[in-house]
Amino acid sequence: MILFKSTKERVNYYKIDVYPTLFGDFLIQREYGALHHKNPTNIIKEYADTHKGALLHILDLAVDKKNLGYLKVARNRVY
Repeated sequence: MILFKSTKERVNYYKIDVYPTLFGDFLIQREYGALHHKNPTNIIKEYADTHKGALLHILDLAVDKKNLGYLKVARNRVY
């Protein structure tokens, strides 16, 4: 899921991905930054025990970011 927020000076993005791991849990990777920068500002990795737990966590993140002004533009594949 990719969220964008634009201001007069710049466009910021917030990207959330979910990946299954070899150990049966799920990696939630969050990446954010400004589009005019080559590299992301930060990448945060978290783990969830179940697929349902991972989806609930990214839903909470998306709602929080929506309240900060981010808009959902694209959706990545979720396993």
